[in-house]
Amino acid sequence: MPVVMEPQMPTGTEVASYQTYAQARAAVDFLSDSGFDVSSITIVGTDLHMVERVTGRLTIARASLSGASSGALWGALMGMFMSAGQNAGGTGLWVGGGIVIGALAGMALSALMFIVRGRNRDLVSSQQVVALRYAILASADIDRAFTLLQRTPGNTARPKRARAEAERPRKDSVGFFPDGRPRFGAATKDGTVPGGDAQPQAAPPAQPAPEGRDDAPASSPEGDQTEASDQRS
Repeated sequence: MPVVMEPQMPTGTEVASYQTYAQARAAVDFLSDSGFDVSSITIVGTDLHMVERVTGRLTIARASLSGASSGALWGALMGMFMSAGQNAGGTGLWVGGGIVIGALAGMALSALMFIVRGRNRDLVSSQQVVALRYAILASADIDRAFTLLQRTPGNTARPKRARAEAERPRKDSVGFFPDGRPRFGAATKDGTVPGGDAQPQAAPPAQPAPEGRDDAPASSPEGDQTEASDQRS
């Protein structure tokens, strides 16, 4: 009595990922050629999609032609069985008759089935299950499998290297370099230069008075009387 195995989820660590099944199969073949024990490898398709590709419209003539080809094949097989133990001429006759009879029977059955179904299924198409990506899992010698698969084409699980970006000096909007040096003698709002010691601003030099002008305070009546008394004495 056959033993039916219960479906189980695969185990292992993902070591590579591919977009097509052909690439994943080629990667497993590469592991086998490199001497890796592929009995610990599993190919898992994720994000499955059922894809139906329509190839044309099914007509009664097309259905009959398809039935004739399959009927002729079965007729030839039956003719070979019926001609067992006969000479070459008898075998050819039986096979030829089986092909003709089988083709006619196939055409009649296919046309009848097309009429019975009506227009419920008048398209010719092919169906297949396609995965969005195919991952390779390894349950043993994981590091070696990961290293070997890095050289296979189509592997999207390669480690990404960090890009070293050179630091460039940025210009300040107020006119200073990043290290604090002023550009073209620029100063801050407080009058200090970044990166340097703040110095007090010197007072502006005094300007000489114009000629013919006395800076003494204006005279008063009491002062004028005092000067007049001193001159009389």
